Amino acid sequence: MASIRKSFSFRNGVQVDEDNFIVNANGLVGIGTSIPSEALDVRGTAKVVGLVTASDVFVSGVATITEIQVGSAITIGNSGVITATSFFGDGATLSNLPTSQWKDVDVGLGYTSIHAVGNVGIATTDPRSSFQVGGTPGVAGKRGVGINSIGNIQATGIVTATSFVGALTGGVTGNVTGAVTGNVTGNITGNVDGNINSTGVSTFSQLSVTGLVNVGTSATFTSGGLDVTGVTSSTSFVGPVTGNVTGNLTGNVTGNVTGSITGDINSGVTTASTAVNVGTGGTALAALNTGRVGIGSAIPKSDLTIRKASDASLEIVGESGLTKVSLGKSDTDGNESALIRYGNPDGSLNFVNYNPGSVNTFIHAGSSTGIQTGRFSWIYGQSNAELLSLTHEGKVGVGKTNPDFNLEVVGTSTVTSNLGVGGNVDVAGDINLTGSITLPAIINGSNININSGISTFNNVAFGGTTGHDGTVFAETATGFYNAIGVQTMTVPDTFNMRVVGKSQFDFIGIGTTASPDNFFNQSSVTTSGSLHLFNASVGLNSCSVQFDKGDIAIMPNATVGIGSTMPKSAVDFKLAGSIGLNTVGRFLIPPTVNTDEKVGLSTIAGGIVYDSTLNKLQCFNGTTWNNLF
Repeated sequence: MASIRKSFSFRNGVQVDEDNFIVNANGLVGIGTSIPSEALDVRGTAKVVGLVTASDVFVSGVATITEIQVGSAITIGNSGVITATSFFGDGATLSNLPTSQWKDVDVGLGYTSIHAVGNVGIATTDPRSSFQVGGTPGVAGKRGVGINSIGNIQATGIVTATSFVGALTGGVTGNVTGAVTGNVTGNITGNVDGNINSTGVSTFSQLSVTGLVNVGTSATFTSGGLDVTGVTSSTSFVGPVTGNVTGNLTGNVTGNVTGSITGDINSGVTTASTAVNVGTGGTALAALNTGRVGIGSAIPKSDLTIRKASDASLEIVGESGLTKVSLGKSDTDGNESALIRYGNPDGSLNFVNYNPGSVNTFIHAGSSTGIQTGRFSWIYGQSNAELLSLTHEGKVGVGKTNPDFNLEVVGTSTVTSNLGVGGNVDVAGDINLTGSITLPAIINGSNININSGISTFNNVAFGGTTGHDGTVFAETATGFYNAIGVQTMTVPDTFNMRVVGKSQFDFIGIGTTASPDNFFNQSSVTTSGSLHLFNASVGLNSCSVQFDKGDIAIMPNATVGIGSTMPKSAVDFKLAGSIGLNTVGRFLIPPTVNTDEKVGLSTIAGGIVYDSTLNKLQCFNGTTWNNLF
């Protein structure tokens, strides 16, 4: 059914199907009747799920209600029980009410019982015991006597009797300040501040005395213990002591002590058959009968275990002489042992192996994987400078943390004996000799003449004409020439270098005299690449340029023109391909990637690619890729 939001006004009322539902002109609503007599007149059964609020409720017939609650004071349940916190009025019309709190159950026999479930109070309106006189015992400021249904009696005052007949099988938890002249055969768990004079044997499970305890020639404690705050004197104690001993124990204990000892023990040999624990369960210190000792661990996994939640340390201090840690199969400094020693000579730390075996140092010996393996380092502690480094790859660096070669020395090195080199020797600087150089016989005079092989020089200066009748390998050497001609007999004055045929160069500098190692930093401008032009220009006419896995960098103050020698903008492609190229190919091709490949791009705002998946030209705005058409 459609939902209609509309207001309707009916001057003379509304009637639905005669007497099913009617609203008459007087505003009376009838359900099940066409003649309502009240504001709401319902003939039949009515169901209300929510809360019904009414000032008065009148029921002329039978009303069935599971439970009626009037606030929190009166409850009428379906069992017919009415519960109320209090009743007011004379109760003249009430019936079946007892005239007394007491009801005679067995009439004529003299037995009485409390009429209802509850407590009876005398001189109190709030009895907390089955029978109570006065205030509730145990409550601060209350004085009285209470007797509960199981026979317990609580009294805040003095209980006086000529005698107590029967056995006292329960406990006396309060204090007994008077004298007990009879025999006590049961247990006393409280304190006795007075004197106990017994001619026979007195047995206590536990005895706590604040004054002097003198038990004569012997004292026997069959199960409990002795708790004394004063002086205890006895020739001997026979039997177990299961309680705490808080004072000093100067004699010998030949039995087992299962409790805790918080004081000091001054004795000769102390034997623990199972373990010695310090802290809760031995969490501070544990010495097991297996010979293992744990510090911070109750279950040591080795002969000595030190375990802490944060930093852990082991300190061995010899205030004078040597400090040593011995290892091996011998308890002496023999051939079957090793030694870690400090102070011999003074201030030195020695690692000594008395056996002819090796001293091995391992890194990354565990099962962990990865490439971040460390190295061996020798560090000067005053400056934290790393003096010597040995990487896991076997590379040694002197004065260098991460050497690039098997042996790399930073600074001056001296070899006092012979030096053998199996490969090439590269010298970046000068070679200064204090002795002589013995050259092979192929050196004639001051010239080098060799029929085969390669002669390599670092720096060679030629003052005159240099001729080569064979192949010349300059390699890393630097040569300075006024003019160079390759595959030509003459070099015109208009060229400093003329090459006839194909040429290949690793580094080319044009307009700069800097060496290949630093010609990338002219005028404080850093570039990269193998071709560096400084204050120079390059002209390309009817040719193509191909960059294969290379970079080209243009200075910020420069312009680039493709097809034009005088570009009209920062990058001018207006005449690109106009010469020597079919006009159908005169277009610009941006980098082409698919949608998946764009995810890994280093995106910068303004970057343009062609998405081959979407067949769209897109631009990156700094956050997302957007179509350009």
